[in-house]
Amino acid sequence: MDKLWGIVKRENIGVRYRDFSQIPENIHGLYLYEENIGPLIVLDKRLHYSHRLHKCVFAEEIGHFYTAPRTNLLTVHASANLQTMESQDERKAAQWATDFLIPDHELVKALESGHQSCSELAEYFDVTEWFMYRKLSLFKITRTDR
Repeated sequence: MDKLWGIVKRENIGVRYRDFSQIPENIHGLYLYEENIGPLIVLDKRLHYSHRLHKCVFAEEIGHFYTAPRTNLLTVHASANLQTMESQDERKAAQWATDFLIPDHELVKALESGHQSCSELAEYFDVTEWFMYRKLSLFKITRTDR
């Protein structure tokens, strides 16, 4: 988490915690850019009670800062093109986050040292299993693209 907070401080990204319990979707964080405010990450305050989920969501929202989303989650999706762009933006942010928290070379070392299951790898990297699954799926895609 210290590295993530260091990025936020260095890049002057605002971070706010809010109660997301009334939001019908399973959303834990949002990245917004406002002309008057600049970059802002809004996180569900309940993340304070789940270190790993907090770390993973925070990293992905920072990923949106670096991968420059072209869409705004709060915009109504009126076209398939807009939905496709949002999906691509989410993938780019997830790729940044998983690469930051689980660098490829570290993943290879963990696999070579005997960490085989997703839960073992999640424990090793101090991330959620969901995040580890995501890294593995993105890692596979990256490897087959070359």
